[in-house]
Amino acid sequence: MEYSIFKNTSSRYISILLLLVLMISTIEGSLFPHLDIEKLLREELGIYTDTTEQILQAAKSENGFVRICALELLKDRIGTKAIPTLKEALDDQEMEVRWRAAHLLGTLDDKSGLLRMRQDLMEFAPNNGAPVPLDPNVTDPNEIKEREGKRNLRLSYALDAATVLAELGDRRGYELAARMALEGAWAVQRKKAIQVLVEIAKVDERILAAEGKDPVIVLCAVAEFEKEPTVFGKLTSSVEELRGDIAARVLEKAMSSRHQSELMRNVAKRRLERVRAKIKAAEGD
Repeated sequence: MEYSIFKNTSSRYISILLLLVLMISTIEGSLFPHLDIEKLLREELGIYTDTTEQILQAAKSENGFVRICALELLKDRIGTKAIPTLKEALDDQEMEVRWRAAHLLGTLDDKSGLLRMRQDLMEFAPNNGAPVPLDPNVTDPNEIKEREGKRNLRLSYALDAATVLAELGDRRGYELAARMALEGAWAVQRKKAIQVLVEIAKVDERILAAEGKDPVIVLCAVAEFEKEPTVFGKLTSSVEELRGDIAARVLEKAMSSRHQSELMRNVAKRRLERVRAKIKAAEGD
């Protein structure tokens, strides 16, 4: 199986452009709110989406990115009437399309994607991201690097599944996210793990304690030890979704990070001030 939705895209330039689109949408959780996707499809790929019929046709494209765009547009255009098409996409050959379909179904209060996301989580991260011993029979550095790259891509896909599961109230991706938030080899893995943990941290602490889960302490550890500015920025922006006192706890750690620049610490400080202002306003009410 090839783990790329771009294998059927002829233009290398377009492939790179669309890959960047997908990567950002994956991390931020929405398909490029600042770009006109319909214009992008029309001008770069000659695909028109003026009517529902055209969107449905695009949903059958050989290009995985086009299928994802079509699902997004269909959901926005016709709402719950898109559910049958979204359910069909749960069986798409590409993981990127499947998890996006499951996410969109969830926004329509439909949890049909749960089973498939559970299956994908198990397939792509059967040992919850634990290190895999090197095969002693493989000594070629290039082959070792290639294998590690494929493993990291699978873990990234597993985190996509874990994100959707967390959105739907299923917290079985917690162990994977907790490990990847601190140990993920790729920055994108750590960003995705942060999103999973933030979703889980929205659950009542008593329920999480009974399950032996503490996403907040992991987020605090990320705030303290993360070195990559973009991951740190993802953390400080995402925790603002949480209850005020929880967000403040993480941002206080971030504000005093020894691994970030003064600029990034100041970003955390401003977000902390915003959170505290909201807490104060709520107390006043």
